[in-house]
Amino acid sequence: MERRPDPADGRAVLVRITGSGRKVGQARHEDRGRHPTPVIARLTPTERQAIAAALPALTRLAELGTEAGR
Repeated sequence: MERRPDPADGRAVLVRITGSGRKVGQARHEDRGRHPTPVIARLTPTERQAIAAALPALTRLAELGTEAGR
């Protein structure tokens, strides 16, 4: 990450992600995707079905949260 003063507002700071910061972010994103799979495999079929059935509502909940943050 790179920080520098905002030329238009001395109270503010401009932040820019660097190439190495982007790589760290990508690695963390990939790690998050790998970890749930072995754990989910340990659930019963009924438990996995319950999660699958809840996904549309959870997706909508996340969308509403994003809209509220605007």
